[in-house]
Amino acid sequence: MNNTSSITRALAGLLVIISLGFSSAAIADSNESLAENTKLPLQIVNQTGLKVVVQVNYADTVPNGISKQVLATKNLYDQYTALGMKPGKDYEIVMVFRADGAQFLLTDEAYDQKVKQPHPKGNANLAILEALQKDGVKMYECAVAMRLKGYTPQDILPFSRIVASGIGAMVDFEKSGYISITP
Repeated sequence: MNNTSSITRALAGLLVIISLGFSSAAIADSNESLAENTKLPLQIVNQTGLKVVVQVNYADTVPNGISKQVLATKNLYDQYTALGMKPGKDYEIVMVFRADGAQFLLTDEAYDQKVKQPHPKGNANLAILEALQKDGVKMYECAVAMRLKGYTPQDILPFSRIVASGIGAMVDFEKSGYISITP
């Protein structure tokens, strides 16, 4: 009887293991059949060697006066930071301000004088841009846009670099391996 009881226990254990295997497969199948929008969000997979050039070329803002394109760049930076990625090591972000987006690199004084509907207290993007610059994001201002809009080098934030052409800079960055985005 001792032998029979050991065999019975072994068979019972085997049946439990087999049934667990089937229930795990059933759970996996049910996860696969879930609607895509109910699954956990996908994470950023490529976390090293990233070079991104962001084109800031239009004047659309959220209600508090912050550029939608500047905000999108900050969101990308925040996602990389949350993943533990290091600027300069795992990724680089540069921003090219051109066309109507050129206004977002203006100093507070120049912004209030030269932008048709300025935010009541200067350039609302200043705090975000200063923080991004401090964390390694480089910013470039299009000289063509500056000339067309009447901006001088003194009107531009001191940490930004003027380039001869914003479009030319975009081409150069892309040719140098940067992924171009226009949020």
